[in-house]
Amino acid sequence: MFIDARTLPQGTVLEAAVCIVGAGAAGITLALSLHEAGITTVVLESGDLEFDGATQDLDGGAVVGLPNYPLDTSRLRYFGGTTNHWAGWCRPLDAIDFEPRAGIPLSGWPLRRTDLVPFYKRAQKLCELGPFDYDDPDAWIRETGASGQKFDPARLKTAIFQVSPPTRFGQTYREALRRSEAVKVCLNANAVDLESNANASSVDRVKVKCLDGPAFSVRAGYVVLATGGLENARILLLADKVRPAGLGNDHDRVGRCFMDHPWFRRAAIARFTHPDPALPLMFDEVALRGTTVFGTLAAGTPQPAGEPVAGGFRIVMQRLYRVIDGIDSLRTVTGALSGLSVPAHLWDHLGSILEDRDAIADALYRTMTGWRTSPFAPAMPASGPVTGAVLDINMEQAPNPASRVTLSRKRDALGQNRLALDWRLSDVDRETYLRAQRMVALEFGRLDIGRVNAKPLPEAGWPSDMVGSRHHMGTTRMSDDPKTGVVDATGRVHGIANLYVAGSSVFPTSGYANPTLTIVALALRLGDELRRLVA
Repeated sequence: MFIDARTLPQGTVLEAAVCIVGAGAAGITLALSLHEAGITTVVLESGDLEFDGATQDLDGGAVVGLPNYPLDTSRLRYFGGTTNHWAGWCRPLDAIDFEPRAGIPLSGWPLRRTDLVPFYKRAQKLCELGPFDYDDPDAWIRETGASGQKFDPARLKTAIFQVSPPTRFGQTYREALRRSEAVKVCLNANAVDLESNANASSVDRVKVKCLDGPAFSVRAGYVVLATGGLENARILLLADKVRPAGLGNDHDRVGRCFMDHPWFRRAAIARFTHPDPALPLMFDEVALRGTTVFGTLAAGTPQPAGEPVAGGFRIVMQRLYRVIDGIDSLRTVTGALSGLSVPAHLWDHLGSILEDRDAIADALYRTMTGWRTSPFAPAMPASGPVTGAVLDINMEQAPNPASRVTLSRKRDALGQNRLALDWRLSDVDRETYLRAQRMVALEFGRLDIGRVNAKPLPEAGWPSDMVGSRHHMGTTRMSDDPKTGVVDATGRVHGIANLYVAGSSVFPTSGYANPTLTIVALALRLGDELRRLVA
């Protein structure tokens, strides 16, 4: 059942066994689970069935750390949430992502991958994917009729991703919730406060406001926050009437350890020894076994002893019909010489500069004149033998308490404090970037695939063209110890009997895989837990 909350009488109190705040991938998955069990549920969705600019503005906030996408463009605030614009890339986290790792503080989940496998299999269906088969890339490669490279498993592996249509949860599952007698979806309903009892050991009701309409509340036996990796923390921080630091924040954990997947474009250029090397699934999405798949190069495990500690990564490759790496080589050589040092592989760089002198002349001419074209523009074929590849690095960010979201003094149209995002990376993240470059260079050389020209990091800071992936994670992290996390292994907020959090904000670590499949799996797991509690 759908209700436009703006039509409710002022002061209405809705009652249900469960109240879900947010209707994105996590909230809709959870609502479907409770619907199947006939459990009375109220879902509060800030937006309507379609995009609305005034509602979207409620997501606005400040980016005060490393550059990232504006907060009001990196997520969507209407029914279906960010699944309304996701690309559909799906992969579960690797087993190593759940394990404590030496040298990466706060790593390790209170779960293991095996605990989530049954829920991953169910999540595959909700995301309209094929078989749950990610650990045997050779099986997929054989389907193409090709043979893959035999990478050193401690250095690199082929990581298979499946591609959802992509499933727009707000459209695909709208009719099932519309017909539900147990679930009421309140549209245009903004949760503005969690009203707790005198010692904040339980949440009594959720207070709600409409932008153009009444204020009302929901009283439920269990409350679940499912508003995304930023807003989940914001709601907890705003609920400060009983606990001045906010609910679940007795140990100053809410909002900390914000993680994204840093994306580095053109982090390296590969020049192949022979055209068209055997790299199946690396350049195209391919329809196989009733789904669509592609491959990336990913971090091998376990990391060899003695190497600097690094996180996980994936390398996305784009084919080149003519390789131009002389420009990057020129930057590397001049940067090293300006620092009175000699770059590694100097002769390789000089060879690239000589070979690509037309492209260098073109770039210099356009830089000096400000013109978009030049008489030196090199010929760039659009087809033919693949002679190289652009390598993008998309990588895991290590948990970092200094990377966080906080409340700012600015307020939105509902009078709520907006968020400020202070995104920070660490020395572990620098090593992850360098390890990704090093491993692909070593393996391409060992297997005679080709030579890799890597773009170095600045001596301090990060490249100006680094971007995030709009994967907001970690701000209400999961831990058995309330001193290091906000929720326990079930998603329940420490110290509060009936308040839960769903979504990527509970991830203790991020891995390199896109988060949606894990979000849905965790929501299904929480659904089973609530069905057990309510029964």
